[in-house]
This record gives sequence, C-alpha cells and structure tokens, in this order.
Amino acid sequence: MVKLRYRNDGINWNVRKLREGVFFMGKLKAIIFKSKKSIIVTAVLLLTLLVGGGTAYWWYQNAQVQEVSVHTAWKGQLAKYVPITGDIEASSRSSLFPSPTAKIVEVLAEEGQAVKKGDVLARIDATEYRTQLDKQAINLANAEATLAYLSGSSAEMDKASSQNAVSQAGIALETAQSNYSAAQGNLDDINTLNANAISQANLALENAQSNYAAAVSNLSGRGTLYDNAVSQAQIALESAQANAAALADKLHNVEIANANAVGQAQLTLENAKAHYWIAKKNFDDLDNALKEAQCALETAKTTYESAKLNLDIVKALYDADPILYAFDYQLAQQVVAAAETAVGNAELTLDSAEMSYQAGYNTAKLAVIDAETAVSSAEIALSNAENAADAEYAAAEKAVSDSESAVSNAEIALSNAESAGSIEYAAAEKAVSDSEAAVRNAEISVSNARSGAAVKYEAAIKAISDGEKAVRSAGIALSNLNTSATFSSATAEERISNQADQIALLKTDIVYLNKKIEECDLKANVDGIVTKMDVVANEYPQVGDAIIVDGATEYVISLAVSQFDSVNMRVGQKATVKVKGVAAEYEGVVSEIGQSAEKSATSADQDAKVTVKITITDPDENIKAGYEADAEIITVERLDALRVNYEAVQIEAESGKAYVYVVGSGNRVEKRYIETGLETEYDIEVLDGLVEGERYVADPNKDIMAGIKVKDSGDGD
Repeated sequence: MVKLRYRNDGINWNVRKLREGVFFMGKLKAIIFKSKKSIIVTAVLLLTLLVGGGTAYWWYQNAQVQEVSVHTAWKGQLAKYVPITGDIEASSRSSLFPSPTAKIVEVLAEEGQAVKKGDVLARIDATEYRTQLDKQAINLANAEATLAYLSGSSAEMDKASSQNAVSQAGIALETAQSNYSAAQGNLDDINTLNANAISQANLALENAQSNYAAAVSNLSGRGTLYDNAVSQAQIALESAQANAAALADKLHNVEIANANAVGQAQLTLENAKAHYWIAKKNFDDLDNALKEAQCALETAKTTYESAKLNLDIVKALYDADPILYAFDYQLAQQVVAAAETAVGNAELTLDSAEMSYQAGYNTAKLAVIDAETAVSSAEIALSNAENAADAEYAAAEKAVSDSESAVSNAEIALSNAESAGSIEYAAAEKAVSDSEAAVRNAEISVSNARSGAAVKYEAAIKAISDGEKAVRSAGIALSNLNTSATFSSATAEERISNQADQIALLKTDIVYLNKKIEECDLKANVDGIVTKMDVVANEYPQVGDAIIVDGATEYVISLAVSQFDSVNMRVGQKATVKVKGVAAEYEGVVSEIGQSAEKSATSADQDAKVTVKITITDPDENIKAGYEADAEIITVERLDALRVNYEAVQIEAESGKAYVYVVGSGNRVEKRYIETGLETEYDIEVLDGLVEGERYVADPNKDIMAGIKVKDSGDGD
C-alpha cells in the first residue's frame, strides 16, 4: 500500500506539474508577449530617434549653407544707352500747298509713286494766263510793226503810227485796269479764304488739344484701374497661397494622425491575436489533458487485465506447486492489486480531467470565442481606421489639390490682369502719343495756314500794287501818246523812243505770263516718294490740301531729348533703332543736335527738350515717314569690359569702398574689394579686384558674410 500511495502521489505530482507547466507556459507566453511589445515599442522609439536625429542633422548641415544666385564675371560690350521714342521723317521733303482759288485740271502722280526732281505732279488751270499771253503777243506784234513804220519818212506813216500807238496804249490801259480790278477782287477772296483756313486750322488745333487732354486723363485712369486690378489679383493670389499652405499643413497633420490611428489599430489587432492564441492554447491544453487521462485509464486497464491473466497463470502454477510458486503467486497478486489501484487512480484522474474539462471547457471556449471576436473587431477597427485614414487623407489631398488649382487660377488671373492692364495701358499711352502728334500736326497746320495766308496776302497786295503801277504806266503812256498824236510838234525820235518803251513793257508782261503759266505745273523739288496727294483733278483744293514728296534715300528720327540726357550726346554717336511693328533692328548715327531747348505746350512733362535727329544708316522698304520708332543712343561704350550685375556690388559704410562676395573653393565666400568703372542700369564695370571667370554672389543679403558656405540656387540639387 505504501508503494501504491507513492504511485498515486506520483500521478498527482505529475498532474500538478502538468498544471504548473501549463500555468508556467501561460506566464511565459505572457512575458514573451509583453517582451515582444516592449521590444516593438523600443524599436519604434529608437527608429523615431534615429529618423529625427538624421533629419535634424540634415537640417543643421543645410542650415549652414546659404542658397544664393551665383554668377560668373565675364567680358563683353558694356554701354550706357539713352532710350527715346520719336517719329521717322524723310531727310529731305518737298511740300506744295495749291491755292484754293486755282482749279486743278490734271493730276499726274499718286501716293506711293516714285518721282524725280522736276517731274510734274499736278497742273493748275492756266487758261486765263494763256489768253492774256495771246493778247500781249498780238500787242507786241502790232507795237513792233508800228516801231518799224515810225522808223520810215512818210507823214502818213507818222500819223498811222501815232494812232496805232494810241490804240495800243488804250488796250494796254484797259488790260491793266482789268488786271487791277481782278487783283482787288482776288485780295478780298484771299482774305476770306485765309480767315477760313486759319479758323479751321485753329478749330482742328483746339480739337487735337482737347483729344490730347482726354487721352492724358484716360491714361491716368487706366493706370489707376491697372494698379487696382493687379493689386486685387495679387491679394487673391496671396490668399490662395496662404490657404494652400494651411491645407498642406493640414494634410501633413492628417497623415500623422492617420498613421497614429492605424498604428494603434494594428497594435490592438496584434494584442487580440496574442490573446486568441493563449485562449486557444488553454483550450487545447484542456482537451489534451482529458485525452491523456483517457489514455492513462486505458493503459491502466490493459495493465490490470494483463496482471489478472498473469495471476491466473501463476495461480495455476501455484496450485500445482504451492511451495515453488508461493512468492510468484504473492507477487502476482500484488501486481494485480497495484494494477487495480492504478485503474482506480486513472479513473479518478479521468474523472478529475473530465471535471476540469467540463469546468474549463466553457470558459476556454468562451475565451477563444471572445478572442476570435476581439481579433475580428480589431481587424474591422483596423480596416475602418485604414478606410477612414484613406478617406480623410483623400479629402485633405483633394483640398490641397483644389487649393493648388486655386493658386494656379489666381496666378493666371494675376497674369491676365497684368497682361490686359498692360495692353490697355499701352493703348492709352499710344492714344496719348497719337493725340500729341495730332496736336503737333495741328500746330504745324495752323502755322502753315498763317504762313500761307501771309504769302498769299503779300502776293495779292503785290499784284494790286503791280496792277496799280501798270494802270498808272498805261495811263501815262496813253496820255503821252495822245499828246504826241495831238501835238505833231513831237519829234520822230521821241515817238520811236516811246514805241520802243511800249514794246519793252509788252515783252516784260509776256515774260511774267510765261512764268505764271510755268508755275501752273506743280513739280517735285526732290527725288523721292509721293507721300501725300490731297488734290483732285477738275476740283478746287481745300484749305490745307498739300502735295508732299519725301526723299527716299535717307530717313531720320526726330527725338525730343531732355536736357539732362542731351548734354552727353555728340554728333556721330551710334544708335540702335526699332520701328514699332517691324521685327528688324536698324543702325543709326546722331546727325543733328538742336541748339536750343524748348518746353512743350501740350505735354504734361514740362522739362526742357532738345531736338535730336538720328539718321538711319541701313533703311529698307519697311521704313516709312510718319512711323513711330524707339531709339537707343549709345552715349558711353566699353567693348571689352569685365562686368558684374548691379546688385552684386556692395558699398562699405565706413570706408565707402565697393566690394563683392567671391565664391571660392569649397563654395566658401570671400569678401573682395574692387574698383568700379562704367555703371549701367543692370551691370557695373570692374576695373580691378576681379578677373574673368571668377564666380560671385549676385544677390547678397544681410546674412552673407566672409567664410560661410553657399549653394547656387540654380543648381537644382
């Protein structure tokens, strides 16, 4: 029985050890799970520290490198320009202003036609002059015949000669009186026409001045509208950019929050899976313990049956020989008893295992189900977290995309505002320029009208004076001839002398009439192109109508230059010329500088201006008089100047010395003093302190100093 207790105790000990082993394994798994969790947390923290440290180190390294624009000093042409806008003119011009009282009978040229000096462009009606010329030719023939007659010795000849002379003198007087009356009538017509012409020219000038004032006002208004539109577009752009930046930050925060939520859900899922496997193990351990108890019972029963069979065999032997098999029989009985006890213990163990199984099955099964549910819930939570993260990230990303589109639209709106404003402002500027040119043309028209009126008036006055003299001369001649005819005491020599004088007067009148007939042919005074042909055949010209021929061989640009720029200009300086609307660029040279400065009566700019003319040295068929052109006059030029951009040169406050920041080896900055020369709007000439090919900081800021490391913003790396 002692041995049986020992074996029973052994079985109980094994059961306890098995339970302790299961408990130990559970604790071990819990410790391992906790250790794994700690390792994961530690690894995450370590990875975060490494990434953060690397980022901080990268930021620190890059924070020490200033990003700047790096340029290279180079040699080339450096020039100072004076930009001016003016109008193209022909260097030579022939201008004809036909009288409104003279009818045009023929037009022999048209606008755009090339003509030579002396070519007839149009003809004025010369019928009246030709009629007078024919009369005077007849009178001259008669006078010459009379003179021939007077040179004879016959008295009849003398009488006839005297009568003929009187007749001729009467005709001459009538002609002179007719011409005098016509000249007086013409003076009245000319006064009326001149008054009308000057009035119309003044009215045109007033209209041009009014249009100019309106154009200047419109330009000012356009400038304000342009500034407002651009300002509003810039504000909208800045707002869109700020919104885009805020949404980008929000997207970053959403990304971090989503990562945390998904990470937490993943951790919860891992914990649920760990608990599931522990519950599953506990459940499997219960099942295994039951199966082991059943197996142990079967083994005990088999052993018991074998012991009984062995006892029957030994008992048979014992019955045959009790002395020989007494110990064997007793031992066989003990074995059977022990086997029976083992069966009982196995049954107890099985009962205990079954009770434990029954008691723990529901708990273990429930734990497994709960663990499975927890895993499923954790998986759903993870999926929901991922879906929510994806949805929230997609929404944030769409908001960022929309904000970027808004920024792009705002940039386009700003560009459109600047472009539209620039176009409208340029149109307004052109309107001002055109109206200013119209004012100048109107002023010229007024001046021409007044000059033409004065010329015509003087010509009319002279014609009256000449007519009056002719009437007096004819009257005197007639009186003299009448006296000569009445008083026959006059000598033949006197009569011959008077007749010769009459012939001389007639010849002078014929020369005058031929000249007037020749002047009816309106001729070109220069070789060139007909640029204006206002007259029409068989019509009277209007006041201000002109025929203009511009010399085609040479063009000049007339420019109004401020006195501050003109003092630096010299005849012979080179210039570049751009004609608006023409792609080609032309060369020019300053050919004339005005000797006096004048202030414009129409321009808002009241600075004194000097007229400077540039001759275009390489004109082509695209150049036309009246075109507007932009010219840049080169006042100072260096052909091989070492240059840096204007912003790169700094001035030391204490010494007033100029210096630049040179980028040396390793992209380290060196402060280098330099000597400067010619300065233009964008570049400065370096005379000393820098060599060609050296790199320098083109846009130094207040943080740039000697010794720091820089990076070229144009490298892109």
